[in-house]
Amino acid sequence: MRFLHTSDWHAGRRWRGVDRLPELVRVLDGLAAAVETQGVDVVLLTGDVFDTGTPPAAAERAVFSWLRRVSAAGAETVVIAGNHDDPRRIEAWGLLAELARVRVVGRPREAEEGGLIEIVRPSGERALIAAVPFAGAAEYVRADVRATDGSASRQSYADGLSGLIARLSAGFRRDTVNVVLAHTHVDGAVLSGSERRVHLGEQWAVTGQSALPATAHYVGLGHLHRPQSIPGPVPAEYAGSPLAMDFGEAEDTKSFVLVDAVPGSPAVLTRVPYTGGKRLVRFEGSWEAFEAAADGFGDAWVKVTLRLDRRAGSGGDAGSRDLAARVRARVPGVLSLSIVVPNEAPPAAEGRTARSPVDAFRTYLASKDAAADPALLAAFTELLTQAEGAS
Repeated sequence: MRFLHTSDWHAGRRWRGVDRLPELVRVLDGLAAAVETQGVDVVLLTGDVFDTGTPPAAAERAVFSWLRRVSAAGAETVVIAGNHDDPRRIEAWGLLAELARVRVVGRPREAEEGGLIEIVRPSGERALIAAVPFAGAAEYVRADVRATDGSASRQSYADGLSGLIARLSAGFRRDTVNVVLAHTHVDGAVLSGSERRVHLGEQWAVTGQSALPATAHYVGLGHLHRPQSIPGPVPAEYAGSPLAMDFGEAEDTKSFVLVDAVPGSPAVLTRVPYTGGKRLVRFEGSWEAFEAAADGFGDAWVKVTLRLDRRAGSGGDAGSRDLAARVRARVPGVLSLSIVVPNEAPPAAEGRTARSPVDAFRTYLASKDAAADPALLAAFTELLTQAEGAS
């Protein structure tokens, strides 16, 4: 049986004022062509289908059109929700999507509640898929524990999610191809920096090898945008996002995974690069070096850091504005521009620290002489848990 694993589409995403949907549609067109020409039996989509829980209609149309197209090619699809997806919404349209041979799991479920999916192909080949969508902290961590003991909270979460995977995989059989799908952070995986920090900052993760059942042929992972393999007893892969989501991913080769598996034998994996997405390029240097390099950027999104001996033009803020206009006139794809002049502080680094929201609030309370007030911390933790569950 042949599977195609893709993930983290983030359909409907706007980035630095740019609508990424036309770019994503081009990538998905190539992906659908791969399903049609590579004999794919089952598509595995491991969450963050959309960028928000209420995506624009154009994003939904693009996703539904893609699902209909691969269904017409004879493939079945299994979709799990990610932390960007609304699990209720995704399960609601999943009821209709079943007509196009699409199975959707929005919330963590036990096997008897739909968490273990059996697929039977016309040839008689069978697959069992343990579907583990994103689980917020509220699924496995009590608010009072989270407020008072960060290490116990993380362990409780890891134990809860690992336990669900173990219970679902207990239903695997020797005469089936067995697959685990999970939208989660596996401890030790490499972040790209563009994932939502509220879900990663407190290390809500499962522990690598202990969470990957040896009875699976393949573990397909979503949540992290950098394509990567996870060490363990069976092949386990983050498919990664089809588009580079921020300049921290400029060096990534975006790809999906083809998985060939038969009962009783190890799976064979092939990484296939996506086509149709724009490159992300980072440039740092002088104005002269920028002009020399500009023609080589092509159709890319570009981050520019200009290091100057003096300001161009009349100097001051007006000179900076004039130079910025010249940069963007020369390369329309410039989305980020910093101008660094001697004796000026360097531009602030992009991104945020990985400190958890709870730790940040503890620091804030200490600054207000309220560090000893457990009620405030408990209330904040409860609100944070609710916000994560609604995202």
